[in-house]
Amino acid sequence: MPLLRSSSALVIRCFKSVENCADWITGAAGPVFVTLAWLLIVAGGIGFFDVIARQLPIFLSILLSPIFFLVPLNLYGQYYLVTHVPPGFPSSRAMGLSPHRALSTDTESRWLVPKPSSIFSAERWGLGKRGMPLSGMDGYADIRAQGKRVRRCRKCDGPKPERTHHCSVCKRCVLMMDHHCPWINACVGLHNQRHFVLFMAWLSIACWTVGMLGFKRFWESFDYHSPWPCYTPRIVFTLVYVLALAIGIAVPVLMSWHLYMVSNGETSIESHDNDYLGRKAKAEGLIYLNPYDLGRRRNLETFFNIGPNGYPMTTLLFPLLIPPASNGWSFPRRPLPSLSQHRPTVDLHSPELSAGLMSSSAEHGHASHNAGGYVMGDEDGLTDDEEGGGGWMD
Repeated sequence: MPLLRSSSALVIRCFKSVENCADWITGAAGPVFVTLAWLLIVAGGIGFFDVIARQLPIFLSILLSPIFFLVPLNLYGQYYLVTHVPPGFPSSRAMGLSPHRALSTDTESRWLVPKPSSIFSAERWGLGKRGMPLSGMDGYADIRAQGKRVRRCRKCDGPKPERTHHCSVCKRCVLMMDHHCPWINACVGLHNQRHFVLFMAWLSIACWTVGMLGFKRFWESFDYHSPWPCYTPRIVFTLVYVLALAIGIAVPVLMSWHLYMVSNGETSIESHDNDYLGRKAKAEGLIYLNPYDLGRRRNLETFFNIGPNGYPMTTLLFPLLIPPASNGWSFPRRPLPSLSQHRPTVDLHSPELSAGLMSSSAEHGHASHNAGGYVMGDEDGLTDDEEGGGGWMD
């Protein structure tokens, strides 16, 4: 047994070393991915206007002028923002946080709270917010004022509000973390996920525009006996066109998946959690509810911070710094179904569901399969990701 225990510990340490090495490589390769992305989208823009746009009839050029203006503006603007706006952190540094420290550095604040005179500020262009924020600005103080406790992250020793997860690449906790993306060399989280989704949308439109308008020029690029009155070499345009077709298929699929999750009120991480808990609840004869699912329309309005209580929908057409609807420490939750709201003591095969159980009836301490019972995701279960629990903040 001692030999088996030692061998098991050695295997675990080896896997941890491989995981840490992969995280380091992902972080180190981030600037390379960002540089490559800039080269590709700039080359695509030059190739489009040099080879395709200049050969279009004047009437068609005038008709498509809004696309010719908005697509490059948002393609470059949104990518610039998504690579500069931090995802949002509950603490100003990774280790030894005191609750009384400022929750962001000056560099982060410049992007998280832009000046009204900034070129990226919606207020500068007369597109100000029309309603009140869903939660206060001082997240930690608001939570303490409500009498709620905040978890402490065991890895970075900082606060870990609901929907927050620790990124093993960034070595920090990220508010409403979705995933770490090497193409932006950062995590996708509360403050930059809007720019991430909009960048994918405008990149998809750009690729479709190149694909539809450049088909004729693409075939002409193979005819080396005909004149080529463009500065962009034939082979470069050919490669750009093929790449645009590939990206025009892959990115819209990824964007559609993200919009689907957004419409369900969940992140990529929460999607896995909700799917797992949903299957567990179904096996128990219960119906699982995502606590952050407010309905598809309201989920989308909250995510993009538009609608009656947010910014105008026209902000989706420009690369502007739109703050999220939440401060990242508390989020609006869906109302419970109009059933008896008592928490019966039940004997579940899945104990992870018991904390959020809401059932209309219970028989002899067991949940009935025909009871129409509901179970809602519990804050602790959805927040405390693997090895992230470190007790509570003082």
